[in-house]
Amino acid sequence: MDDWVFRSVAYLLAFICTTPLLGQTAVLTRSYDNGRTGANNSETILTPQLLLNKGLRRLKSLNVDDDPRIEAQPLYVPKLQMQDGKNHNVVFVATMANQVWAFDADAPEGRDLLWKTSLGKPFRPAEGRQPDGHRTTAIDWWGINILWGILSTPVIDLDAKRMYLVNWVTGADNQPALFLHGIDLKDGKEIGCGAGKGVSICGVRIQAALLNDKGAPAVDAKGKPVSLLPDQKQRAALLLTPLRGQHKTLFVATTGGENPGDPHGWMIAFDVDSFRQTAAWVSTPKSFGGGIWQGSQGPSADDEGNVYAMTGNGGYITDTGGQTHSFVGDTDFAEAFVKLKYVKPAAGQATLSLVDWFVPFLDSERQNLGNYDYRDQDLGSAGPVVPPEGDLLIGAGKDGLLYVLDRHNFGKQVGNLNVLKSKLPSYVTYNGVGLPTSGKSMDFPLGDPSRYPSKTHHLHGSPVYWNGSSGPMIFTWGENESLRAWKIDLSSGNVSFVGKGGEIASAKLAGDPTGIGGMPGGMLTLSSNGKQANTGIVWATAPIDGDANHDVVPGIARAYDATQLDATPIDSLTPRLKLLWDSTRSGVTFDFSKFCTPFVADGRFFVPTYDGRVDIYVPNP
Repeated sequence: MDDWVFRSVAYLLAFICTTPLLGQTAVLTRSYDNGRTGANNSETILTPQLLLNKGLRRLKSLNVDDDPRIEAQPLYVPKLQMQDGKNHNVVFVATMANQVWAFDADAPEGRDLLWKTSLGKPFRPAEGRQPDGHRTTAIDWWGINILWGILSTPVIDLDAKRMYLVNWVTGADNQPALFLHGIDLKDGKEIGCGAGKGVSICGVRIQAALLNDKGAPAVDAKGKPVSLLPDQKQRAALLLTPLRGQHKTLFVATTGGENPGDPHGWMIAFDVDSFRQTAAWVSTPKSFGGGIWQGSQGPSADDEGNVYAMTGNGGYITDTGGQTHSFVGDTDFAEAFVKLKYVKPAAGQATLSLVDWFVPFLDSERQNLGNYDYRDQDLGSAGPVVPPEGDLLIGAGKDGLLYVLDRHNFGKQVGNLNVLKSKLPSYVTYNGVGLPTSGKSMDFPLGDPSRYPSKTHHLHGSPVYWNGSSGPMIFTWGENESLRAWKIDLSSGNVSFVGKGGEIASAKLAGDPTGIGGMPGGMLTLSSNGKQANTGIVWATAPIDGDANHDVVPGIARAYDATQLDATPIDSLTPRLKLLWDSTRSGVTFDFSKFCTPFVADGRFFVPTYDGRVDIYVPNP
């Protein structure tokens, strides 16, 4: 037998013998479900004991050669019939170069590409240099990304065998525009593009503008038209509700701005049956900001079709006399939990309206007390989670405080903690002493070890929620800190501390006596075999060192036991979470993708990177 053929056959046999081919868990949206729980409860292969006994190895990498910065969480469909007429376990990777790649998860590396498709020219903003030499652009102050194409995580409509995604497409004027696309899972061809048509005319251009009661363009308090600007980021993952079933609606959320005069945040609805835009809601019609970016997490939804989001900075203006005016709680909803309802009547225009809200604090009342980012507190740095049991909605953002709400009654209050299900928020990214809990006192000066944390402990993305063998739990990993585990009572909403990991994100910066440390902490996912004992694993990627907001930095992947603690505590008062495995044990290095979560499916652990690849790990033989 030819030596090359012999080696290929041997490799393939080894691959098949050590690779799970069950194909049972579809990952159709970011964090597995529309509640954004982050928990895959159907994992039957990977267990804590298996990781301890065998560990993991990198089986292969899914390589893209167009742009190394993978920002969107990959998606996965098992047993999908492709254009060759055969069923494949397929991983879909969307890139900042406006390409979507479909890979066979089981085929050998280099021979696993099923198709790739291009969706227009990505935006490449003009470059500059900061005083310290950092590359910078008008889109990204730190200049990490070169191309801007598919930034948000797409969503898969498995009933229609389609993927929906949003990207920036550069037009003839060299300016970006946001487009919604639908592509066929089988071959990557775009829906609605006839033979001979160019990519530039495919898809639906995303536009939004607020009109006054006379049908004319409405203006904000600065006299500017309230409209979606073409250079606003669309970072939050797409939401398709219901995820399975008939007559779906797609929701697309956009960022706003952080400074007075900046643009406004939007939530935009699309009818999937007709594939057209049908309604829009703007968070700050009078002021600025209220962006929905959520650390790349998507809006969430419940079984009734209600849509939930957490908004960012904004809500006020300062007039020429220096007087500050806040519109929050009246017309504007920045730094807010919002509940939206989409109504599609039998005839007439669909509506997307605000039906409930809660605002923990006002940006307009913030004081600069030595806090470097007192104008950038950003409740909306993470997204809300809807547990499938009970009536809770939970969320935490840059302040690191977990707010637990009754999702049937947010209270429509500003700063009134009595409306919280838990009555008081809990600091879930840092268990310090003397920390403020809410309100104006959250403008704490950094670097005072006698009362306050010396580093930022922002949460990005969202908590992970799991109702497993030990009952309802949440997991968080904030900046400059380690993984935290908490139990949560579904009736009261109260949380109790379980333990923390011993591994610190951005460890060197976190330990430096100067500065504010590094971001963004750990990006989490969880796997278990339902409520079966000793099957829960918390998986994470995190920066080893450095600030992933400022630079491309090395990352690490880790796995922790979700329920069993380590025999050696952190200290006499602090239980330690048991570390089961990390990627350095597999001899793998990679650059960290700062807002992109890993995921687990069918005995595989998938890790997106900033190296132009997605690594797939499986148990050692």
